[in-house]
Amino acid sequence: MKTNLLMIAALSLGLSACTGRSSQPNIELIQDMMEQPAVKAQEYDSFFEDKAGGARVPPENTQPVGFEPYPYGTDAVAAKANRNPLAGDMDPETLMVGQKYYQTQCAVCHGVHLNGDGTVAAKYPLKIPALNSDKIKGWTDGEIYHVITQGQGVMGAYKSHIPQAYRWQVVNYIRYLQKNEKK
Repeated sequence: MKTNLLMIAALSLGLSACTGRSSQPNIELIQDMMEQPAVKAQEYDSFFEDKAGGARVPPENTQPVGFEPYPYGTDAVAAKANRNPLAGDMDPETLMVGQKYYQTQCAVCHGVHLNGDGTVAAKYPLKIPALNSDKIKGWTDGEIYHVITQGQGVMGAYKSHIPQAYRWQVVNYIRYLQKNEKK
């Protein structure tokens, strides 16, 4: 009888803790779990050998979920054969994603209408290629994807700027602009 009474008291005490009052702050049993020290990306950290704080390189032989390694590496000739899984997809949603990344990452140099007259073109020491030229129009989608991923000449790789899942949409957006270019 006494144990039943103790169990009922413990159960009612436990259930009363689950009132769901969102205006009350959480009870912090272990404060380190709630208030962890933040490490900024460029912060100095003497713990690590390279002294880099938040900018940690992932462990070797690991890859993010959903990531597929780029099979062509720096082989631009082999990349010509890379097939666009969205070839000809001029769906508004696909084009909007491509437009978002193109305008954010590419238009600064290549211009809104692919003419190579972006906002930095006047300050750039070399002529920026126009993506609406016959040369680029003659490239395969795989070649454009390869240049976005690996870079070419003085253009650096954009594989860390344009997520892998959206690069083909950028290629389709470039193709859309090439077909509907403004002169």
